[in-house]
Amino acid sequence: MASLSPPPHILIIGGGAIGGLLAVRLARASARVALAARPRTVQAARAQHGIHLVEPNGQAHHQDLPVYPSIAEAMEQEGSFDLLILAVKAYHTQAAAQEIQAAGGAGTPVLTVQNGVGNEETLMRLLPHSSILSGALTTPVEVIGPARFKIARPSYHFGLAPTRAHDTIQALGTLFQAAGFRVRMVDDYRRLKWSKLLMNILANAQAAIYNLTPAQIFARPDLAQQELNAWREALDVMRRAKVAPITFGGYPLPLAAWLVEHGPPGLVRPLFARFIAAGRGDKMPSLYYDLHPQPRPHSEIHWLNGAVVQKGQKQGVPTPVNRELVQAFEKRQHDALRGKRDQD
Repeated sequence: MASLSPPPHILIIGGGAIGGLLAVRLARASARVALAARPRTVQAARAQHGIHLVEPNGQAHHQDLPVYPSIAEAMEQEGSFDLLILAVKAYHTQAAAQEIQAAGGAGTPVLTVQNGVGNEETLMRLLPHSSILSGALTTPVEVIGPARFKIARPSYHFGLAPTRAHDTIQALGTLFQAAGFRVRMVDDYRRLKWSKLLMNILANAQAAIYNLTPAQIFARPDLAQQELNAWREALDVMRRAKVAPITFGGYPLPLAAWLVEHGPPGLVRPLFARFIAAGRGDKMPSLYYDLHPQPRPHSEIHWLNGAVVQKGQKQGVPTPVNRELVQAFEKRQHDALRGKRDQD
């Protein structure tokens, strides 16, 4: 496909916070958008005639668009799409790719906007005839109800990278600019996703494990040092794999990397505390919601800290702190799920 046909016909797969944000924003930019989501979201969207999105200034957008309970039904009702945007959690990537294949979507370009490292490789393996594109967002979004979302902080940076040379990439950049995002084109998707991982892992696992806010974590020297040590391991892995961090979303990650490795702890900890506060606002990080208020059987820990451990094993780089965080999170999750079963 040489370009996105005007207006592009897009299926967003995943009706959570990011899927809802993109559905409204892209539809308002004149794209033909459909959404495949879980039954609860489908029911709510149909009942309220669309997706509801609240901007940080309080302005509300209500976008009426078709919503389906499966990829197969969306393709059956809508026909072919110009682009599939994957906005599900990383642990659903394989199932989504298999559903795309079974529904006849093989060959359609797929843009993954998921957190974590490894989704692109899974998609390339399971959808070899589709062009896989990589995206990353810095916009924190809260779910305020089924098919109802609120942007927590007005950061509209969007990184876009191909997994191989692809002529649709420029048209996609133009589309996301029209949807109100500040687009940065990146030539190596690994640099984009590993840089986003550096942002995602900070004060994420420990917030879930200890039920603390990121600010509380960085207020404690022992927990803050654990965060910086985990970051340092991730940087060691990236260096060995020849994946350099990029400045993204207004955050100078190369400078932050240098400070973590060479700066005095007494200076670095408060700087990173401010970095976290600016990046997340009052929103708790993603892994927190896998344990609170009710534990979930899945999480993205293996695509975040676990990805550092796995890549470290391949590169011969020790990652004991990230491994400890993964193990502590899994134990906390296991205990919480067992306690929930006992209560039930």
